[in-house]
Amino acid sequence: MGLSVRALASRSGVSSSMISDVERALKSPTISTLAALSRALEIPLSTMVESREPARLRVARAAERQSVIEPNTGAKRDRFMPTVAGSEIEFLRYIVPPQTFAGPFPAHAPGTIEHVYVAAGAVRVTLGNDVADLQAGDSCSCFADLPHGFDNSDGKTAAELIIVVEPPRGWTSDRPKHPERGR
Repeated sequence: MGLSVRALASRSGVSSSMISDVERALKSPTISTLAALSRALEIPLSTMVESREPARLRVARAAERQSVIEPNTGAKRDRFMPTVAGSEIEFLRYIVPPQTFAGPFPAHAPGTIEHVYVAAGAVRVTLGNDVADLQAGDSCSCFADLPHGFDNSDGKTAAELIIVVEPPRGWTSDRPKHPERGR
């Protein structure tokens, strides 16, 4: 999701200091605090109360996955969560309807890399002035530090993308990966 502590506090109604203290295991949150955070993070509450032992294997059940449909484009985003502890990778399935341009999305922090695989359909990936036309089975990787988008304006079918967003090296969870954005 790429939220800063401040953005998570704003979305959840939980103070930044409380979030920081919970993250560093200095305080134990109440169930209502955990519920507010799980809603803001768009993850099941059960994920928040699992064992403190780091899981070597995390399973994301389809029934628990939350989808977001962007009201202005109809594009659908599914986030594959939860990831294993310590992972900062964002893993998405993104559906761009036919006759639709999804974006432009704001630039990520310098050093952020996006990997895009086209599972079905076709899409034009735009990154600043660069353009790549991709068909099903094609993929690309780019430094996503410029405005970017997915153009299916000429498409007759939906384009299904698998996207992995890799934060900059040395990124830490107490500073934002990228500006808050629609995707």
